[in-house]
Amino acid sequence: MSKTHWKKLTNPDYIGAYALDPGQEPVYTIKSVVREIVTGPDGKKEECTVIHFAENVKPMILNSTNSKTITKLYKTPYIEEWAGRKIQIYATEVKAFGEVVDALRIKPTIPQQTITVTKCTDCDKEIQAAGKMNAQQVAQYTYSRYGKALCSDCATKAKIAEDALKIADPLAALAAEPMPEEESEPTKGDEPVDLDNI
Repeated sequence: MSKTHWKKLTNPDYIGAYALDPGQEPVYTIKSVVREIVTGPDGKKEECTVIHFAENVKPMILNSTNSKTITKLYKTPYIEEWAGRKIQIYATEVKAFGEVVDALRIKPTIPQQTITVTKCTDCDKEIQAAGKMNAQQVAQYTYSRYGKALCSDCATKAKIAEDALKIADPLAALAAEPMPEEESEPTKGDEPVDLDNI
């Protein structure tokens, strides 16, 4: 028999830590990030930053900690550039307001998944082989680097935009610092290829 956490009844409009089963760490695609009025369980209205997902799930109220995690993951502090990016959420206990409470957090790593996309997310053209990588490897590499599968032309544009952002925006340059968790071991049979120049 399925059980219902009592907190699901207090603010049923937004996902909370109580909505996840123990050990559940779902991956969702960011559709948009907006400011909206949220009514709390006590009836108090407050303007909050909220993530809406592409999947058919409740939105998530976004706090500063999780905003910083997304900024570091995708190397951009601009919410418009978060659309289409995947995040993995989990429940954990944190100390807040003098007590330990359950909270939703975003994993500090880009969700690993096998990319079977053959079309570029940005331009919708077919992804082609580049260098020593086949099309599937290009899609996988660009997904791990930019958070979306890109053709070599769009990957070049993303690299140029990333480099320009580092020069133009010191905050973005700090956000672009790589996180140790982002490094992954090459898959057996894959040859390491430097696509930084693509």
